Amino acid sequence: MRRTWVLAAIAAVSLAFSSCAYDSTDSGDTGGNAPVSPTPMSPPAAPGEPVLELGPTTIGEVVVDTGGMTVYVYDNDEVGSGASSCRGPCLESWPPVTSVTENPVVEGLQEVVVDTIPAADGTHQLTVNGRPVYRYKDDKEAGDAFGQAVGSVWWTLDSSGNPVTTTAGGE
Repeated sequence: MRRTWVLAAIAAVSLAFSSCAYDSTDSGDTGGNAPVSPTPMSPPAAPGEPVLELGPTTIGEVVVDTGGMTVYVYDNDEVGSGASSCRGPCLESWPPVTSVTENPVVEGLQEVVVDTIPAADGTHQLTVNGRPVYRYKDDKEAGDAFGQAVGSVWWTLDSSGNPVTTTAGGE
């Protein structure tokens, strides 16, 4: 009888710990119904600090965040909709570029309209010319641009805030 209780206790502890590891994305939900708050690769810019600027990358000078990380737009986002269509597992690979203020500051960008929309983590996701902007999880260092043309739907931005739809080789 004592052995049964010990085995039951071990099973209960195992179940308790295994449930802690469950994540809503484990269910295969690709609809993005679960709230996701990814940790940004560069922290949100403080009020009054520039959030976006032009910077050198592996594919040339494009829009980067304050940490020099390349930012991207997603073709599936509707321009001017005020919302991001990247949800759930998408946000794990493409965390939003955020600001702690609704009035972000930019430097060196020509006639670019930078605004914000609500982000899942309570901050403000930046938009450039009405398009939400993101970082790419495989960009590890300032200047990396490995997200360029991923799936033929992710693009960097030029100094006017327009998507750069070419790759490094000019394809």
